[in-house]
Amino acid sequence: MENGKILVVGYPKSGNTWLTRLVAELIGAPVKGFFNDPQNNEMAIEGWERESNFSIYKGHQQYKQIQGKIRNQNIIYIVRDVRSVAISGANYFEFLPQSCLVNMICKIPKFRKYLKKYIFANERIKIRNMIQILDKGAKSTAWRKVPWDKHVLGYYYQGVLIVRYEDLLTRPQFECKRILSKFGIMRNEVAINKAIQNQSLEVVKKKFKNDGDIVKANFLRGARNDEWKRVLTRYQKDFLGRRFSDTLKIIGYDDQ
Repeated sequence: MENGKILVVGYPKSGNTWLTRLVAELIGAPVKGFFNDPQNNEMAIEGWERESNFSIYKGHQQYKQIQGKIRNQNIIYIVRDVRSVAISGANYFEFLPQSCLVNMICKIPKFRKYLKKYIFANERIKIRNMIQILDKGAKSTAWRKVPWDKHVLGYYYQGVLIVRYEDLLTRPQFECKRILSKFGIMRNEVAINKAIQNQSLEVVKKKFKNDGDIVKANFLRGARNDEWKRVLTRYQKDFLGRRFSDTLKIIGYDDQ
């Protein structure tokens, strides 16, 4: 295991890209790519000009998938309220048809267009599908094979540094100092604030747009912390609150 590798990992749509780039800027190291997947065209990659003993990687793997490949001391796990993940995931992932019949119908152009517009792109249906994945996992994607709580607790019980997405929004300077302290690195307030500003949504999104990379710009949806309170139905809120009550308490979301 290389001591200089740092992995920023978390369940998909938890702020992984943001924190990966922020850690790299704070430390002054490059983001090399997706952990243990050099062929992955990872959008967090940046800072190749930075010279450092560290190299930063992004990941979504379960703990057992990276165990023994990197030191626990070099792992930062980002966690986000599962109710916010439900909204963000529903807006990002495509939920493909599960039945053979629907798959066959989708091969017909005019039906595919209709289904995609009114069924697969329907927000309510997508949120429902995302909640099912958070609850049970999904075999279709390696990073979502396990439920949300199993992914989170797999790292939590290993004693790795846990950073909450919501805390990055409300107290970014404090969280940056925690990260720097973990690696024995000193930065003054000016440098910390500059890193936070450089990796803010507005700055990064503008950079992607100026570079003509609309796909990456659209990937950065924005930090809507309490959107779930408005968008989720009462049943969905109650279900997620009950289903993940133990993990929400452990991570500190029980007062939401």
